[in-house]
Amino acid sequence: MTRKGLTVQAGYRLIVVDKDGALVSEFQLTEQDLADPAAFVASLKQSIEAIEEEEP
Repeated sequence: MTRKGLTVQAGYRLIVVDKDGALVSEFQLTEQDLADPAAFVASLKQSIEAIEEEEP
């Protein structure tokens, strides 16, 4: 699926916002990504830690 020059895979989107509702991060997830819950959770934790390190 292509929209405005971006390729979007069929699947799910996980959107992370801060407490004020500002977009922090967005992830595209496919059925394959969700097929391995342990790997998905590990990747999500790494992303959250990276976001927390960027915060002042």
